[in-house]
Amino acid sequence: MRYELIADSPEEQAAMDANPAMRVLFDPFIPLVQARAIISSARLGVFEAIGRKEQICADLAEALDLDAETLEMVLRVLVSAGYLRRGDGGYRLSDLALATLLPDSPMRLSAWAEFNRFHWQVIGELERAVKTGRGIDSREFLSGEGNWAVQQRAMLETARPVAPWVASQVPVREGAQLLLDVGGSHGLYGAAICSAHPPLRSEVIELDETLGAAAELAKLEGIDDVVTHRLGDALTEDFGREACDVVFLGNLVHHFSERQNRDLLQRIETALRPGGTVAVWDFRYPDADAAPDLIADSMALLFRISSTSRSYRVDELTDWLGDAGFADVYEHRPPSPMNVLITGRKA
Repeated sequence: MRYELIADSPEEQAAMDANPAMRVLFDPFIPLVQARAIISSARLGVFEAIGRKEQICADLAEALDLDAETLEMVLRVLVSAGYLRRGDGGYRLSDLALATLLPDSPMRLSAWAEFNRFHWQVIGELERAVKTGRGIDSREFLSGEGNWAVQQRAMLETARPVAPWVASQVPVREGAQLLLDVGGSHGLYGAAICSAHPPLRSEVIELDETLGAAAELAKLEGIDDVVTHRLGDALTEDFGREACDVVFLGNLVHHFSERQNRDLLQRIETALRPGGTVAVWDFRYPDADAAPDLIADSMALLFRISSTSRSYRVDELTDWLGDAGFADVYEHRPPSPMNVLITGRKA
């Protein structure tokens, strides 16, 4: 995938043909303006205020206590970005925005859009990361009031479309009772696996700063009948306190170093009952011979900046599981090429 400057008229195309450098003029800042317009509009409640009706800018500005002239500029950018449509003097949500940016949207991503203000800060650390080869501790940017709650809601939104597929792929032995969802936040992945394999129940292990918001989300999502939460740290947790049947690591390993991940998998192997399953769900680090792809490579770069580690290649993950003693290590091919699911069984 890639983004590209595209002409909307023959005149614009002629201008681009006459000045090939126009792309270099616009690429470094126009995508930034568009991205910030989306993030800020989600955060300020613009999409929700427009709702399912056509709204006049002046009315929106009054309702949200915003400057009408500046808001009009933002709305025009959102029209060009495909998030709004212009009507008879007013603005309405596009089909894309209706599907994703309202509280009752079927593919809701409003918290994700708002959460990207965090990524905005993180990307500012790119030059330092390139110079040093080290990312930041993302918790520095999430320490502000309400930030963890937004992050938890965003992670839940991104999990909803893929959790059913993940659950369909994770092998679970007959009669399994306990799943540990390590760093599982909202607990949706574990809940989906449990729903596919009753009487399995899930226990989410989370850090103190995220525990309360995560448990509340599970309750609001209606999965607290199979999901409970408890305090713990993946880097030090003794998983053997109670024998478990499945351990799920969802979007977790890219935060840890190779040494930390190997230690984590070894502790998990020890804690699992014979025949138990470990499942690693994470972002795929592009293979060295893969063609450059803006989405995949940007995600890999983002996680390099925003953690003290990086995402990992499939061969790295499978090697770690094999070295930890797991058998039947298998790569499942997800619908999205950006992700990877690796499972293994305790012999």
